[in-house]
Amino acid sequence: FGNWHQSLGTVPMITKLQSRAEKIRKQELKRVNNKLSGLTASERATVERLTRGIVAKLLHGPMSHLRTMDNVENRGQTVKSLEAMFKL
Repeated sequence: FGNWHQSLGTVPMITKLQSRAEKIRKQELKRVNNKLSGLTASERATVERLTRGIVAKLLHGPMSHLRTMDNVENRGQTVKSLEAMFKL
């Protein structure tokens, strides 16, 4: 219970990280929208799934690391590092 309770402190950072990644994903899809205009609805759905999957895989490591950190001080330093790296 203690570890779970401590991990709740990372929820805002995880949310920010996910939001930032989703924003970038959508911006990049919008940027190449003209190149994707010839795709069928099914193909567009495939591109959506593909890009969401890539984002999820990229974020899995940092989010898992945050959730499993026991030391509050180290977690705080990690949060600051992630904020700087991802411009959160």
